[in-house]
Amino acid sequence: MKKFKAFFGVMLLLVLPAVMLAKDSQSSYKFTKKGLVKTTIYSDSTVQQLTVLKPILIFKGKYELDTECGDSQFAIKNARVGVQGDVTSKISYKFMVDLSDNGSFKVLDLYATFKPVKGLKFTFGQGGIPLFNSYTVSPNSTDFVNRPFIGKYFNSSRDIGLTASYTIKQKGFPIAIEAGVFNGDGINNPKFTNSPAFGGRILFGSMQGFRVTAKAYKTAINENEDYLMWGADLRYDNSLFRFETEFMNKYNYSDFGGYPGNLSSAYAQGLVKVPVNSNTFKRIEPALRWDAMGYDIFDRGFGVNRATVGVNFVLNTNNFTSLFRVNYEHYFRSSMDMSKLFKSETASDNKLSLEFLLVF
Repeated sequence: MKKFKAFFGVMLLLVLPAVMLAKDSQSSYKFTKKGLVKTTIYSDSTVQQLTVLKPILIFKGKYELDTECGDSQFAIKNARVGVQGDVTSKISYKFMVDLSDNGSFKVLDLYATFKPVKGLKFTFGQGGIPLFNSYTVSPNSTDFVNRPFIGKYFNSSRDIGLTASYTIKQKGFPIAIEAGVFNGDGINNPKFTNSPAFGGRILFGSMQGFRVTAKAYKTAINENEDYLMWGADLRYDNSLFRFETEFMNKYNYSDFGGYPGNLSSAYAQGLVKVPVNSNTFKRIEPALRWDAMGYDIFDRGFGVNRATVGVNFVLNTNNFTSLFRVNYEHYFRSSMDMSKLFKSETASDNKLSLEFLLVF
């Protein structure tokens, strides 16, 4: 509760200066669909608009039925709130917490971004590492109830550190690079270390249309876990369908103490966007995914394969995104010991899931 109060105290500190600055004769403030927008008219008649405060709300609730043992549960998977915006044209921020990450309170994004020149930006604080795609780890971006194995079992998707990104080519076919250095201990865990984590990726294309990336990340958690992760992914998205595929490998240089040394995972997923002429639904999206994971897969094969079949019912809402989702997951297990990853006996059981997602 103290963290919750502190978070909203910070948001008030952001709002109050904006209200006070509204008295500036050159600037005006207006609440729009984007949030609180500041419009400034300069002496040379140029106009600048900044979204100084945009609220964030992500709610994800689900019902899950284990079709093997018959048990079921209702759960609030995520209840994220936050704010983001631009302080100036060169400085922006984002603060976000999860009130219920499967029942736990978590501080997620706490960072500021500095953009000294066009195409270059530096981000300092707690945020995403340059290894994962939003559609594998973010509840508002995934197309399925549960993340693929890559987004769940390889590494924390956030850490505290410094990230730099530069857009080499912006027009036509964009090219960008990202690199960062981090504590290496995951979120909400600042510690002194003599072996910081570091990594980066190169990106070709954009989220709309064709996109491909290659990435690597090095982190030494303790004497038993000294990891190098590397991978590549490909994505294509248009108004009719979306397809994504990825491969990632996690090699442990300290292969002892019960921590297996060479974990690999891959997935391929896609959906079709079917428009619906209805007051209730905007479109229906049949979706299909295959993902797999295992140790030393080129010698031993995958330890587990999973097929997920789903349908997304996207509601007809203008100012925010909301949808109902139905998923069925079927696991194909081998004799490979995956207990270091699947920490409960029912983690790899077949499941039927119903989900409601709201993003504002």
